[in-house]
Amino acid sequence: MAYLAEMCRLFGVSSDWLLLGKETDDASIPARCPDCQAIVTGLDNFCPNCGCSLKASPKVQYALVLKSALTSPEDNLTLYQICEEGVYKPAFSLPNQDLLGYTHKILCQAPRALFRGLTLDQARALQSRFAHPGDLLVCFDPTGNAPLPRLMDRPYKPSPQQGLSFWTTVGAVILGVICALLILMIVF
Repeated sequence: MAYLAEMCRLFGVSSDWLLLGKETDDASIPARCPDCQAIVTGLDNFCPNCGCSLKASPKVQYALVLKSALTSPEDNLTLYQICEEGVYKPAFSLPNQDLLGYTHKILCQAPRALFRGLTLDQARALQSRFAHPGDLLVCFDPTGNAPLPRLMDRPYKPSPQQGLSFWTTVGAVILGVICALLILMIVF
């Protein structure tokens, strides 16, 4: 059984393809690890590449990552206030005293994760609170503890898809009517 899983991983195919020479209806592309995208099988409990648990239900979560140092007092005060509010747990340990000085040190240590386990809305809201939000990345963090380089490879990018404009819709309707008339002329 282990050999079958290893061969599926090696060739990037499903076990149905490997055993039967074709895919069955219920078989699709081989499953992939939610963290590193390595090919996994239904027999695996953990990803053989990165160790991510495959049995836990995937939770969509994001991290707020500092990509370059923030030295402005406004950004330092913002991080201090977020930590003091206690709503979001920072990805770094908080000292018992001199939190304002500590947050300044944290903002100078880029790149680093500031907050993890956030929803997309929470991460974007936190990013917008800073005076220099361009120095922060909202990154997809499927496991909640993905390594920093992997986090920075997965920044959130809003979908540019906005649908059809008014004139594109009008053109599509006119084209549809012309096609329908041509079909009717050919049939009758």
